[in-house]
Formats: sequence, C-alpha cells, structure tokens
Amino acid sequence: MRKVRVKGRAKDYLTHPWIYSNNIVEDQGAAPGEAVLVYTTKNIFLGSAIYNPNSRIALRFYSREKEELDYIAIKTRIYNAHLRRSKTIRKEKSYRLVFSESDDLPGLIVDRYGNGFVIQIVSIGMEHRRGYIVEALVDIFNPIFVYDRSDSVLRRDEGLSPRSELVYGELPESIVIESAGMKYLIDIQQGQKTGFFFDQRNNRKIIEYYSKGVSRGLDLFSYTGSFALHMLKGGAEIVYAVDRSQPALDMIKKNAELNDIPPDRIVTFRKDAFEFLYEMALASEKFDLIVLDPPSFTRKRNKLKEALNGYRALHERAIALLNDGGMIATFSCSMYVSRKDLLDSFHQAARRMRKSFYVVENLYQAKDHPILLGFPESEYLKGYLFAHKP
Repeated sequence: MRKVRVKGRAKDYLTHPWIYSNNIVEDQGAAPGEAVLVYTTKNIFLGSAIYNPNSRIALRFYSREKEELDYIAIKTRIYNAHLRRSKTIRKEKSYRLVFSESDDLPGLIVDRYGNGFVIQIVSIGMEHRRGYIVEALVDIFNPIFVYDRSDSVLRRDEGLSPRSELVYGELPESIVIESAGMKYLIDIQQGQKTGFFFDQRNNRKIIEYYSKGVSRGLDLFSYTGSFALHMLKGGAEIVYAVDRSQPALDMIKKNAELNDIPPDRIVTFRKDAFEFLYEMALASEKFDLIVLDPPSFTRKRNKLKEALNGYRALHERAIALLNDGGMIATFSCSMYVSRKDLLDSFHQAARRMRKSFYVVENLYQAKDHPILLGFPESEYLKGYLFAHKP
C-alpha cells in the first residue's frame, strides 16, 4: 500500500474519518479510489484510508490499523453492522444496515427491505469495490434482490456519474415493508433516496403518542405520508398531507389503505410548502399538530445563512397556523445546520410572532443511523417538538 503524508498534528486526525485535500503533503502517486496508509510528516501512523486526490475530502478512513479494503474486510464490516442492528432494533426487518463512516465503510449506504437490499455509493473507493459489496450481501443474506440507487448529487464531488440499476436477483412487482408498526408500499426505483426514510422511525412513534385528541394535523413535506399515518394511528381526526410530488401523494392513499385508515381522514395537497402555508393563513385555517420535515436546505457550509433564513420563514408561517396550546415538530437533515441553529431559528420566529413555546421532546435519528463519536457530521438529523404556551 502506498503512503500518503499529511501536515499537522496527529491528535487532530485521530477520531474524525475525513482529511481534506489542502492537508495533503505527499501521495506517492496513489490513484483515485486506492487504499493507502496515512502518516503525518513526522512519520506518525494515522490509519488506512480511501484516497481521492480529485475530491475536497481526499482521505476517508476505514481503519486505524494497516489493512487493505478487500472483499474479506468489506464482508466483515457488513456482517458486524448487521450484528449491531440486531441488538439495537431487534424487531424491525427493514432498516439501514450500513451507515457509511459510522460502520467503517465510508461513502456506502445499505438499506434493507426485508429480504431485499438497496445500496447507495457516494465515494470513489466504494465505487471501485461495488462488486465486493454486492457479493458480500449475497453471501451473508442470500437476498431476492440487490438494487443500486447511486444517483445522489454527492457523487459529483467524487467525479462519479449517477446510476440506478438492478445488480442482483429480481425485483418483486410490489414491495411492502413494516416500520414502527406501520405498513408502507415502497418504490425503490423512483422514490426519494433509496425509497424510504428509516431515520425518522423513533420520531414517528413520538408524534403518534402526542396525536391523541388532535382535531386537525398537518404533515408538511409529507413524501409518502409516514408522519400523517402515525398521527392518524395516534388518534388525530383528520390530517392534511402536503408535498410537491403527485406520485408520493398517490402513495399516501395506498399506504393509508394498507393500514386500514379511512381515506376521508387524510387530505392530500400537491403544493409548494411555503405557498400552502401562505394560502392557509389567508383562509384563517388552524391546526393542533404540525410536522415540518423539509429536505436539506443546504449541502454546503457557505450556504448556511440562507438555510437558516429559510427555516425562520418556515417556522413563522407554521406558527401562524397553530391553535393555542398546539404543537410543532421541526427537523433539519443538513449536517451543517446544528441543533442550536435549528433551536435558535424557531426561537427567533416565535419571538417575531409574539408566541411562547417550550420544548417537549428532543428528536434524533434512529439507532440504525449511529452517531460516530468525533464525527459530528454523522449526527445529521436534528429535531424538536415544541408546545405552545397560551
């Protein structure tokens, strides 16, 4: 294995799995995607990493030992990830099996849908080892299919083109999973990400708990309606679900039927979220429970200010629609928006609206998305449940 040397102190690199390109001093001609040994300029060994000289994230550690990233290493990591999930989410048969750096497979996502798997690759190192990944999944689980949904925009940063294709087995005509006690019809080929968002599993149950006695709920950026369905299961009389995607809204109706929820209890709107909030305010509409689960407002640190302005505007418009004593859950899925940033944006909005709130729940990503100590970027999903204080 070739050696790559980096400037700076060893202690600055001991827990974070990334090293940026401006810290590289020497690479001995290592090629993109090659596994390398990383040393400081003082010859202190830091670990084994995937190298990409063409990316801002030049080094992604997968081990702190001298170790090749071969088939055995990948299979061992996938199996160990499976063992960890079996302890933390025991009853679930569909979940995130591999969460990138948190499972020592940087740039790889694997979601399990029963006996089928969807992979998403966003690093050149995993791209070069895709065959090993698929082979390991087949050897360990004997799945009915493995589908590759590597169409994330993050691939562009690694010099990779988007791809979406079946790589093993056959896709069933329909895929139905169960998550947190609710059934969902999944579209892994055309749906967002890999077809479903497992990271909100625990938060959906929390929202369900607080839905008892709710007359009208609102699920904004609803996608296929997971929060709306849990609100209805928890006792909400009627829920509005708002999304810009008609196929997603159509899926909500099918998911409601799967869970024996009467169709007249869920009302769908194909609308831009901000436009919908504005129209509801003009109509003096009010809700008892509102869930705000938008897509990432920024994928770059230099766009953070714009993102926070967006959150403040979103929070102000949502607060304007809340009944006295009502509750609002708000989330951010951007790694550059901190928990404090999200809290402050809501506080500023509440102050502008002259409303008082208290925090009912701190909301986090599910346990199959483990947060790696020393890697704050792995805690990407943050949320709060606020209650209005009349």
